[in-house]
Amino acid sequence: MSDGSKHEKKDLKAPEISPSGKKKRYIILSVILAVVVLLVGLGLYFVKDYFSYNYNEITEEPEQLGFEEVKDERIINIALFGLDTRSPDSFDGRSDAIMILSINAGTSEIKLISVMRDSLVPIEKNGNTSYNKINSAYASGGPELAIKTLNTIFDLDISEYVSVNFFKLADIIDLVGGIEATLTDSEIYYVNASVGEICGVLGLNVEEYKVSSSGTQHLNGIQATAYARIRYTANIEGTTNDYGRTDRQRYVMEQLLNKVMAMEKTQYIKLIKPILSSCETSLTYGEVFDVAVNVLASKPTFEDARVPQQDFLMPSPNAGVGSVVYYDLNFAAKLIHAFIYEDISPESFIETNGIEKYDWYSGGFTPPSIDDETEKSSTDNGTAEE
Repeated sequence: MSDGSKHEKKDLKAPEISPSGKKKRYIILSVILAVVVLLVGLGLYFVKDYFSYNYNEITEEPEQLGFEEVKDERIINIALFGLDTRSPDSFDGRSDAIMILSINAGTSEIKLISVMRDSLVPIEKNGNTSYNKINSAYASGGPELAIKTLNTIFDLDISEYVSVNFFKLADIIDLVGGIEATLTDSEIYYVNASVGEICGVLGLNVEEYKVSSSGTQHLNGIQATAYARIRYTANIEGTTNDYGRTDRQRYVMEQLLNKVMAMEKTQYIKLIKPILSSCETSLTYGEVFDVAVNVLASKPTFEDARVPQQDFLMPSPNAGVGSVVYYDLNFAAKLIHAFIYEDISPESFIETNGIEKYDWYSGGFTPPSIDDETEKSSTDNGTAEE
């Protein structure tokens, strides 16, 4: 474990962000990051001689991360990965949650884009290209390959990351007093199955942690973590599969953030150690502090988006890697660029430009090259669907 010292890279500071404007709901990793930077940035920076953290220095060579140069000096893009490793001390495995955090110092906006973990993408490693779910890039080559894949398929300039081990969230949830959640009858079975797995790893008596009835319940850390893992049955809103699991994870994280924000600042110190142990990052102490100031201390507003949206999904090809989410990656890149660099929402972009559905898996994937003109016009190339 490093002490986090290295030479300074690009400046992450941005002007104070106004609290005015519409605040959209956080999605899972935006909330995790908010908790992390609140505690780390506003606490760790002043006690860094007493706490170490999981610092991982990655390459600073752009070409090794899949880009040539920074696209806009005002905008810092950071990759966020959620690792459901089932191991309390691991930062390996597939990234079950993937997000791009974009901080715009010029417009004082923070944007968060989640990328569905089952997205079928080309992954280039050691000069060879394979096709797999995007969450496999992290398992195959760690954060560097995961960042390179995001940069390559979406024409971005990400050079930093934060990874979070979901397994340790139980300790943090317990420290804030647990959360409230409403469970359906069918969710009880899956919650208790996951509770059994967690208790088995930790050597705890599973009977003391099982949830006995449906309805609104007070969940401790282990129960809340088990709840956030459910994907095989519908939640109270009728959403199932990975979409339902993402909803549950977001809800748990929102409740956790609310508990943290309601605490006295003097209580933060007890959360610093478990928060630090749950994260690994390429950011230095100073960079984490700068992000903390931008994300929380200046009371920012957030905009979020998800790639893909339901209306530009395509029939999945037989790629031999299980069930995948398939869509035109170049179209997604245009949408992401419009959102980050032109402040155009995905809905507005689609309304103006239509939807492109190029079958790149059959026709061959060409990495996007998006200049200012295409960002502004995003002209129909003949494959768009209105």
